[in-house]
Amino acid sequence: MLSIKSTVELNNGIQMPLLGLGVFRAQSGEEARSAVRTAIEYGYRHIDTARIYCNEKSVGRGIRDSGVKREDIFVTTKLWRTDYADARRGLIESLERLGLDYVDLYLLHWPFAGFERAYLELEKLQQEGLCRAIGVSNFKIHHFSMLQAAGASVVPQVNQTECHPANAENVLLGWSQAHKVALEAYSPLGGQGHLLINDPRILSIAEHYKVSAAQVILRWNLQRGVIVIPKSVHAERIISNADLYGFELTPEEMSALGELDRQERRAWDPDRIEARPAELWPDPVPED
Repeated sequence: MLSIKSTVELNNGIQMPLLGLGVFRAQSGEEARSAVRTAIEYGYRHIDTARIYCNEKSVGRGIRDSGVKREDIFVTTKLWRTDYADARRGLIESLERLGLDYVDLYLLHWPFAGFERAYLELEKLQQEGLCRAIGVSNFKIHHFSMLQAAGASVVPQVNQTECHPANAENVLLGWSQAHKVALEAYSPLGGQGHLLINDPRILSIAEHYKVSAAQVILRWNLQRGVIVIPKSVHAERIISNADLYGFELTPEEMSALGELDRQERRAWDPDRIEARPAELWPDPVPED
């Protein structure tokens, strides 16, 4: 029976909460701090940030303000491309901003050039206890083969990627389950400007259970065993996005949502990430 306390066991035995709060585009300062504080107050025990989000300091403040023990909160951050040549420095600086001694999960943010070497450094950082689990983000299946060819000895614990009914990633999910790599969904509602909450098929299911379309979409991924990190800075949505356990989608409803899959990726194609124009990348800025 799924609950807000439900976890998935990673391939190194660590328990990772299935539900988390994403803070992509949450402004540093009070906006991000308050979102994290609210999420923890209402039962979230998993917070996902990244160097490039420029809000790690605020996330750390929110965690401390919650009063919940550090060991009871699962914290993820990510290595940005500018630190791929020195992953140790990247993690140490993230830890300083977060005000933490370790993170629970450290991810390579994209398969940028040099990701293989960076991942080998993550293996060392994990051995030292600076991160309890390591993984990748936006990786396709062939990227895992490239890691193995480079001498990686640790199978990534997690792959965080865009995953929602319009981009169900069924093949990647099947591969991930077979290889004990937990799949984690960012943009689980469809992504900014492309939300799926107005789809009539989703709305009809939501009406039946008297829940929101967002709750139906998030529940769909949870029932597939996919970790979800919906992003919001609004207290009412943060609370609503965690209210997923008073209903269960039937096999027929799961199948109906599955029929929405168009392999429609809204984020950049990982295989073309190096071609993304430099001006489209954010520049990390100092945090308050």
